Amino acid sequence: MIPSAVVKAFHDTAQLKRSDLFSNAVLTPITAPADAETAAPGWVGAEWNRGTLLVGINPGGGGDSYKRNPTDDLLYGALRTFRDAVGEEAQARAFRSESNIWSGLQQGHNIWRIIGPIANATGESVTQLAFMNILPFRTRMDAIAPAETLQTAWRLSAQPQIVALRPKRVIALGAKAWKILSRFDLPRDTELVQFKRGIGDSYIPIESQVVLAKLAAGSTETA
Repeated sequence: MIPSAVVKAFHDTAQLKRSDLFSNAVLTPITAPADAETAAPGWVGAEWNRGTLLVGINPGGGGDSYKRNPTDDLLYGALRTFRDAVGEEAQARAFRSESNIWSGLQQGHNIWRIIGPIANATGESVTQLAFMNILPFRTRMDAIAPAETLQTAWRLSAQPQIVALRPKRVIALGAKAWKILSRFDLPRDTELVQFKRGIGDSYIPIESQVVLAKLAAGSTETA
């Protein structure tokens, strides 16, 4: 069962508005405006027990030529249901559904070419993992937000979620995510690991193959 403190932290993020984090509309995507206005806090496996948290920068789908598809209806519908849920039981139920949908959809995307091997290396199943982004909103052309926006996102969203999760390790998915996370303070007993990504997640770079080997060996010196 997902701890109630985790559900609350992710629900608080789901209720954020773009204006809470962004000072202007420069990075607001011009496609799928309703989705661009919807916060995407991430997902948590049903058997979460302070395991591995995977962290990206922001949700994809912000390109000017992005074509909305049925999976967007499924995911963003679940995100809005979670956002609008009232009461602990309804929020927990909606979050379980959203987490199942999101993690299931990711298994059909390129990102699973890195999440799958990470899970194999740590010996965890998808139900024992968690995933989130530092910034819970899409950005135009998937651009990285200014430092001020990321700082606000950390304070209002990412940090409370990480504190609630209390993960054994945080794996930064990509060098850019690593650089951003390195600016902030994680819980004292949480290890930060960098996992470099290949273009389009089409391959795993040599450096990250080394990280996988260390994770499989149980090494804590993977950063």
